[in-house]
Amino acid sequence: MQPLSAMPFYYLDNFRVMLETLRARDADVLAPHELEFMDHFSGLEKCSRALLVRMIMRKGPLFRADRLTYAEIGDTCAAIRPLIDLGWVEDKPTLTLADVFRLFGKADVAAYLGLDAGRAKESKAALLASLQAQLGEPQRYERCHAELGTVYGLTIGTLCDRLVLMFFGNFRQDLTEFVLADLGVFRYETAWQLAPSRPFPSRRHVDDFHRLYECREMLHENRDLAEIDAKIPPSIEGCDWLEERRQKLRFQLAREFERADNGTRARELYETCTYRGAPKRLERLRRVADGAPRARVPRAVVPTFELAIGKSEDGTSVEFGVRDYLLAAEGEGTEVHYVENGLINSLFGLLCWPAIFAPVPGAFFHPFHNGPADLSSAGFVERRRQEFAACFEELERGTYRETILRRFADRYGIASPFVDWGLVNEAMLLLACECIPAPHLVLWFQWIVRDIKAHTAGFPDLVQFWPRERRYRLIEVKGPGDRLQDNQVACLGYMLQHDMPVSVCRVQWL
Repeated sequence: MQPLSAMPFYYLDNFRVMLETLRARDADVLAPHELEFMDHFSGLEKCSRALLVRMIMRKGPLFRADRLTYAEIGDTCAAIRPLIDLGWVEDKPTLTLADVFRLFGKADVAAYLGLDAGRAKESKAALLASLQAQLGEPQRYERCHAELGTVYGLTIGTLCDRLVLMFFGNFRQDLTEFVLADLGVFRYETAWQLAPSRPFPSRRHVDDFHRLYECREMLHENRDLAEIDAKIPPSIEGCDWLEERRQKLRFQLAREFERADNGTRARELYETCTYRGAPKRLERLRRVADGAPRARVPRAVVPTFELAIGKSEDGTSVEFGVRDYLLAAEGEGTEVHYVENGLINSLFGLLCWPAIFAPVPGAFFHPFHNGPADLSSAGFVERRRQEFAACFEELERGTYRETILRRFADRYGIASPFVDWGLVNEAMLLLACECIPAPHLVLWFQWIVRDIKAHTAGFPDLVQFWPRERRYRLIEVKGPGDRLQDNQVACLGYMLQHDMPVSVCRVQWL
């Protein structure tokens, strides 16, 4: 792999790959104006294409001309002219006062507006707020291009955002994924090459994604619940992962209706919601409506021990304090590691790697997946039943140790939704395989696949190994005033149900 310094137009190559992938994979989903953009883009001179991609990847949509300087592009004034002619960039756009303050320094803005020296001493934020209150927005500032410096406005940001969405299938990832992969910061499994899919089977699914995204944003902004309710699209057919997302949003909306004391609409949503947790919330609502007392489920009694230790002066967590105490108290015969959710999940992720990254249709859309798109869906395990069965058989045959260690070496550093590369190492994995019996690993992995979303969290903080005796114990640490969370209670209860070694350590400060 060549260093990026040897590839000055790496970002342009990455953008080209994205467009070529979209044209080959999603031609029937792309809108006419998007196809037209691709045609015009490919016909531009290299310097103009490069400058446009630079602007797309930067925070916009407004850019100072004197900040658009790139050695590999050269004369940006010449490079930007074709973009202006196409209408993709606006020459000297009209600016608001907030735009002027965002783009230029306070001293330059104060001189441009003719402010006296006293006002110029105010903070930039305070000065902007007072001027907006005094002048009233929106004011327009056409002269600043001549007096402060030329500004360009990118007009196709929304179109390009839509293309990026169609490539990745989400708004979490963007073109920097290419760069991070080129730099070797992230490495990804190649399952997408074996069964390439696309995130959106039709244009309607793209539009539905946008509507769901807008609804989530409205929910985060505490907008009117009825307005959000009316905006959620109807049942989404032909795209399981997107329908799963819709159901999650309906569940979240129902919770908000509950909090707003609108139990009627909350119940209506829960009754038709397939997202996990909806049946329990519905049952609770009905019980409250009927005035029935809450049925108390007895909690398992977890073995507990108490420690009085000194509070760390350097801010070290209580979990590390307990770890150090146990290591000092028991000497060389034991090892104690802070693992929380990392160890069991990593063992599962390494053994079941072929199942997790099985080339299931609709699971991988692009080269930058850290896991399949349907990972949190209810049908994730069922779609890979044979692959998971083959992995679990290794626990019965006793070949799992070699497989886990070999896969750790072969796949080291490749992004995974389960393996914590920063936590586990070969020595820890070997020790875990020696000290944790295979039947316990079977139980742990069955727990995970029962509900991947919920059961990959809540594991105890520490693991204690006794290598000579080939045994282990998991320890949940609770500092003064801390209590067990619901997912921790569920996990501990499962362990006790199956006679797995676990304890809760309650700490008091000396």
